Amino acid sequence: MKISKKAKALTLLLMCGTTFFIYKNTNYNNITYTVIGDGLSYGIDSYGGTTYSYGDYVKDYLKEKNKLKDYYNQYTSKDMTIEMLLNTLLMDEKKLHKNTKKNISVILRETDYLTISIGLNDLLYQLTTTNNLTEEKVNSIISEIEIKFNTLISEIRKVYNREIYIIGYYDLNINNQLYKMAINKLNNIYKKNKNITYISTYIISDNKDIFLQNNMNYYPNYKGYRLISNKIIDKISKKLEK
Repeated sequence: MKISKKAKALTLLLMCGTTFFIYKNTNYNNITYTVIGDGLSYGIDSYGGTTYSYGDYVKDYLKEKNKLKDYYNQYTSKDMTIEMLLNTLLMDEKKLHKNTKKNISVILRETDYLTISIGLNDLLYQLTTTNNLTEEKVNSIISEIEIKFNTLISEIRKVYNREIYIIGYYDLNINNQLYKMAINKLNNIYKKNKNITYISTYIISDNKDIFLQNNMNYYPNYKGYRLISNKIIDKISKKLEK
């Protein structure tokens, strides 16, 4: 029995639709999420210990959605700087992380979503070691950090071509207008880089009583980390729905 061209086309369309439906509804545990960077990425708590970082909360979200394949946070530390991350990226390919048995380049190639918080340690070191700090000196410090940061992102882009989420910084617990200006300028570096997606955290410094448990420490409490994670999840969930 001959089948008309219209019938063949309809059959093919139905087959494609069925295949897509099956794929969409069985495409579980296929996302690799990686977080790299400084103390915010690592999860330093309000008293200098360690707690759930924003990355851990995002990991739990993906796990609850049956989307998580792998989670990497091995390249996070309280003292991480832009230069340290850059040197790690440029290191010998044979230097593997002791836990994953992979280097950072391999991890990034496998990654679907990448979040980074980096630059604050670089800024604080420069601010605290510069004598007679002025606005001109702050601008010079920011220019130097911007060059390093853009180089870091360029190196990451050589092995990773998906979304990069950069966590911005909120104000320091220091009543110094030059320091506040420096934080704003650091965030502006991230905002104007077209290779990344900037995530603002200024709401934390605007609501210190809620998110900052210890006025003598920069790092937030669990509410602060949950807030940051929710901002990331909001971005990721929109992509998961597509």
